[in-house]
Amino acid sequence: MHNKLFYLLLICGSVSLSAIAQEAKIWKDYKVKYKKNKANPVLVDYSHAGYAYGEVPIPKISKQTSTYFNILDYGAVPNDTIADDAAIHTAIRAAENSKGGVVFIPKGRYVVCKGEYYKGFEINHSNIIIKGEGAGPGGTEIFMQDYMRHDKSIFKWIGPHMFTFRPKELDYDSYCSTNISARPYHVKSNITKFAAEGSYMIKVKDASRFKNQSHIILVMPYNKECMVDFLGEISTRPQWERINEKGITANEIHKIKKIKGDKIILERPLLTDIKPEYKWYVAPHEVISECGFEDIHVIGNFQEKFKHHKNKIHDSGWKGVNMAHVANSWIRRCVFTNVNSAIRVSGSISSSVIMNIIDGKQGHGSVEMTFGTRNLTGLWLDKTDLGQWHGIDASHMAAGNVAWRISAPQGRGFDLHSGYTRSTLYDCYEAYNMSGNGGNYKVEPHHMKGFTLWNFNQTGPAIKNYDYWSMQPNKENPKSLYWGFAIVSPTVVGFHGSETTFVKSSLGYSESLGKKVYPESLYEEQLTYRLGKRPIWLDHVLVEWENWKQKVLAE
Repeated sequence: MHNKLFYLLLICGSVSLSAIAQEAKIWKDYKVKYKKNKANPVLVDYSHAGYAYGEVPIPKISKQTSTYFNILDYGAVPNDTIADDAAIHTAIRAAENSKGGVVFIPKGRYVVCKGEYYKGFEINHSNIIIKGEGAGPGGTEIFMQDYMRHDKSIFKWIGPHMFTFRPKELDYDSYCSTNISARPYHVKSNITKFAAEGSYMIKVKDASRFKNQSHIILVMPYNKECMVDFLGEISTRPQWERINEKGITANEIHKIKKIKGDKIILERPLLTDIKPEYKWYVAPHEVISECGFEDIHVIGNFQEKFKHHKNKIHDSGWKGVNMAHVANSWIRRCVFTNVNSAIRVSGSISSSVIMNIIDGKQGHGSVEMTFGTRNLTGLWLDKTDLGQWHGIDASHMAAGNVAWRISAPQGRGFDLHSGYTRSTLYDCYEAYNMSGNGGNYKVEPHHMKGFTLWNFNQTGPAIKNYDYWSMQPNKENPKSLYWGFAIVSPTVVGFHGSETTFVKSSLGYSESLGKKVYPESLYEEQLTYRLGKRPIWLDHVLVEWENWKQKVLAE
């Protein structure tokens, strides 16, 4: 009865919004061009993001649908002080040896990461789900007693996560590397013909090399000739060493639908124009698929006042879940407490981080979507005492990713951590301000073309004349080489809450600044429009999120 009532209220709320908020002009234009099969020069189609490209719900996991590997059967004992790492490791290996299954962690607290050196758990095969018995009161708790000690890292501030999903052949350096185009691909083939944004086909020199591959990566090596295509007629800051010296690099991950002669037919459309003169090539992209992490309360032991880049402990001592090179995978209904960073989705495609909460002490990061294509982070609540230092992040050549219905009212803002990111949607995002951006100034700008900020609600003080492409030093700290967000011609629609104003010349397109627009969620509406009807999972998950959230927060 409660669910039905909430569902009716949800529908009424949507009707109310459509009656009050004005339909965005850019949305009207998008629908006209979509019907005529023409690309919209301003608004990207973000609707392919998420598990199975948003077309079906994430599957329900139960003993009726999956084989369970209960960690109690492998020696784990809840609610004591003895480490349960060995039992969890053994259960994971048993599931992998069976070519799939659920590593089940019953209710209770399980101690892990207790010792001088620990690199966490690894899942290296498809169809493995790590499942608890609920992240709320009386559910499943994974308690990381000590911080993650590690013997190497190619980055000063980055350490491993407690749980990492990745193909076995993928080493640590590969899934952390920021230089995709410099990787030693043993199999690759040059793209030989122009393919426009929105196309489903590319022509390569030798397509036969990819007949046994499920996924490929399209890579554009660094070059300066493409600068106008990705930045437009715009100047770069002098301190941006990488782009000024080497130019731009880009990549997209795609699933192969079929191969026909020298043509590779893609399952989803291209996100950019592919021009052979920029030396684009195709290489295999190893993934594992249908992996999940759900219904678990991950608890770190970070108790200090967070200081950015103080040391590895503050930046990455306690980290939750990393999904590296996965497809159609998910993290859902989890709570992360007293962690430095919660989740990373790296080099992945069509995967979802949905219905999760972070709380406890402020830490470094929230959710990172890096290197990957068409991933979704949605229904995320930041309840940490001061808000995470960095909000939801899309960065490092990420393309076509979406942050959807995010609430971080105390956080510094959303994050774009630099590194040639493009075509990102931040949709129905609530945050204190927009200053949560990161990344070294040498690898800025924070985002190239294709960024959309839709119905953003700013809860902090208004900012006057916010400049998305400032070419002047920071007035408060003139010696700093960090001059604020640098986003190429962003689309800002329905910005509301605080009465922030913008330098108009730094915007690509703006509409309804100071008031929400209809549709409330661009992602939902684009997905509905593409499929011809609203997918039922959207309404189900919105109802489930409200019910689950209230239950978890009731403790």
